[in-house]
Amino acid sequence: MVCCAMMAALLGVLLRPWRRRNALAWRPGGESATGVVQARVKSVGYAVAGLTFAVRNEANMRIHCVAAIAAVAAGILLRIDANEWRWLILAIALVIASEALNTAIEQACDAIGGRSEPIRHAKDAAAGGVLVLAVAAAVIGLCIFVPHIVAAWHGGRPTLPLCSF
Repeated sequence: MVCCAMMAALLGVLLRPWRRRNALAWRPGGESATGVVQARVKSVGYAVAGLTFAVRNEANMRIHCVAAIAAVAAGILLRIDANEWRWLILAIALVIASEALNTAIEQACDAIGGRSEPIRHAKDAAAGGVLVLAVAAAVIGLCIFVPHIVAAWHGGRPTLPLCSF
C-alpha cells in the first residue's frame, strides 16, 4: 500500500511539468514540454558529471565504488534473494549518495576558503555522516552474506538468517 502511494506521488511529481497550467511556475513564462524534457536531460547530465567528479577526485568514493562492485558480485555468486537485494541496493545507494554529498560539502567549504573552526566542523560532520552509513552498510552486508557463506561452507542454503529484517 505504501509503495503504491509512493509510486503515485513520484509519478505526480515527474508528470507535473506536462500539466496544461503553467508548466513550471517558478520560471518566468514557463516552458514548453520540449524545453522541460531538455532541462531534465541536462539535469541528469549534471548529476552524472558530479558523480564522475567525485569518483575521479575522491579516494574514498573509489573505495566505496569498489566495495559496492564486490558486494554485487558476492550477491550474484551467493544467489541472495530479492529481499536481500533490496537491502544491499539501499545500503550501496546510501553510502554512494552520502559520499557524493560529503564531496559537495568539502568543495563548497574549500571554495569559501580559510581554515576556520566552523568550516573544519562542517567537513568533519559530513565525513562522520558517511562513516555512520558505511558502518551500517557493512553490518547489513554481514547480515546478508555471513549466513550464505556459512551455508556454502556446509554445503546448503541458509536456513536461519543471522539477522532477520
